[in-house]
Amino acid sequence: MWRQVFSAAASFSQRSTPASEVATHVGLVLRRSATATAGSPALGGSVPASASGARLPVAVVITRQFAGCYSPIIKRNRVPFIDFETGFPKAAPVAPTVLGAFTLAKQQKLERLLEGTPQETFRGRVIPKLSTHRIKHSGRNDAGRMTTRHRGGGTRQRLRFVDFKRGRKDVPATVLRIEYSPDRTTHVALIQYEDGVLSYILAPLTLRPGDNVIASETANIIPGNAMPLRSIPVGSIIHNLEIRPGAGGQFIRAAGTYATVISKDMEHATIKLRSTEIRKFSLDCWASIGQLSNLERFMRFKGKAGINRWLGRRPSVRGNAMNPSEHPHGGGTSAKHTKRPPVTPWGIHCKGYKTRSPKKPLGLIVRRNLPGKVQKKYGIARA
Repeated sequence: MWRQVFSAAASFSQRSTPASEVATHVGLVLRRSATATAGSPALGGSVPASASGARLPVAVVITRQFAGCYSPIIKRNRVPFIDFETGFPKAAPVAPTVLGAFTLAKQQKLERLLEGTPQETFRGRVIPKLSTHRIKHSGRNDAGRMTTRHRGGGTRQRLRFVDFKRGRKDVPATVLRIEYSPDRTTHVALIQYEDGVLSYILAPLTLRPGDNVIASETANIIPGNAMPLRSIPVGSIIHNLEIRPGAGGQFIRAAGTYATVISKDMEHATIKLRSTEIRKFSLDCWASIGQLSNLERFMRFKGKAGINRWLGRRPSVRGNAMNPSEHPHGGGTSAKHTKRPPVTPWGIHCKGYKTRSPKKPLGLIVRRNLPGKVQKKYGIARA
């Protein structure tokens, strides 16, 4: 049977026949061979017969089943030991040389060494194929109704396609430049892999052009490298943390933020987030090493009201300067006090009001974030 299939495929390949016709013909050969096999007593097939002894025709149905993971259309997470492009097994990974935890104290020493080469952003245009125009919604939902006040206008922006998954595993890359990204607070780094592929990643604080980064289970513990939590030592500071394995980084992506690996067990790693919340993550979740860049963002002096309009922020009016029919804080002969605990225009408390349901289980959350007054008391939050 297989000799007939191979001969049919070879004859069609010599005549440069379309692939669809080849598949149809090969399926027909298989169907005929299966019918002959099922009806041949010599090959173990039983031929059905009627009451009069006449042979009945045998119908064999062959269904085609293809696994979706082999389709080039479906983009799925590949296993780490298979090459992303070719699909063949990778070569043996290089053994890491930097194994110690990358702590905050180690990063501060590295910052002092890099004082002569500050992290300067690239003054030029973004790569068109790695960005797209940002569509502004001006604080409105899909029905066109305003759900967030004081939003609208602003200059045209381009969104950078940032690789939060670090999908090209075990492929070294070189940092070409550090770029400003208008759609996020931290800077992004343009990297080029060894095979020439360009990509954007979140830029750590100590990353400079010319540095080498890699996403691998056996990578060195240096800023910019990505690896699963099971490979990151306790005490390291991380960013771009996944909440589910393979979903891409969703935690710790704002400017100057970082999380700390407190402890690890057989299944989970305990992480202290920037909001002082302590939470458990699966050891298969990936994260990047280091603290994110653009620490000086909070010290920016805008200088005039027009800059807020450039950023898409419309003017806001204090509630105690309104009439009592417009806001709960309105009315009276003075606008120096709020007349009641701070609330929204609809009367909902907006300072310290808990919105999480007490019936909702904490799940993997070990400890909720501390109140703002406690954070200010111990110097955790900005006063």
